[in-house]
Amino acid sequence: MNVLESVLNQSHARAPKGIVYGPPGVGKTHFGAGTDRPLLIDCENGAAYVACDRTPYLTDWDNIKDWLDGLVRSEHPYQTVVIDSIDWLLRRLEERVAGVNSAGKNMDNTLNRCHGGYGNGKLVLRNYVYQYLLPTLDALVNRGISVVLLAHASRRQVTTLEGLTVEKSAPEIHPDLINTFVEWSDFVGAAQREGQIRVLVLNETSLVLAKNRYGIAGAIALDWKALMNAMNHQPSADGSAA
Repeated sequence: MNVLESVLNQSHARAPKGIVYGPPGVGKTHFGAGTDRPLLIDCENGAAYVACDRTPYLTDWDNIKDWLDGLVRSEHPYQTVVIDSIDWLLRRLEERVAGVNSAGKNMDNTLNRCHGGYGNGKLVLRNYVYQYLLPTLDALVNRGISVVLLAHASRRQVTTLEGLTVEKSAPEIHPDLINTFVEWSDFVGAAQREGQIRVLVLNETSLVLAKNRYGIAGAIALDWKALMNAMNHQPSADGSAA
């Protein structure tokens, strides 16, 4: 077969994958619970009050991996996998890399000390993310299952194209990995309150790290249906154009 026969020349819709981050209490978990037929992967024990299908509280990486593998390999009714939260999932992965187990043994191990020291643990962590975690999440997307990574917000220094260093709100993801996750995502949305309204900011500003690949301009309601409507360039729930 000539490889040139496989050239693609049309756009096609696929299940979205992205990050929604914000401060505690802004409504991130409720957003995840409102996605299309969601299963919430509970990595931080903060979803007990939310009415949706969810895993038990997963306290170690091996349990998290078992659930992710099962979702990729098994037939199931779920159309969205919601990680709550990606920062806590990565902490469980850090513990796995450093050799810390759920019984609390080897608590003094760190990424800098493990795997021969000299920060080698950070390289192993990156390998897990590049070789297992992101390919597994992409396998879900390729099955038509949306992936939403919920994250807490933090302040992060960002260097602009002009060489200026500014501080912005950003997802609280391991500093060695945040750029990777942002690049991987179709959207990165900052959940915020504007008065009594909760919105999702999907375009980067001088204060907020955000992006989307759908041409969405301006903030939308913090709601999955509003995001889907905006992706399809339909009017959102409040009547504004996407």
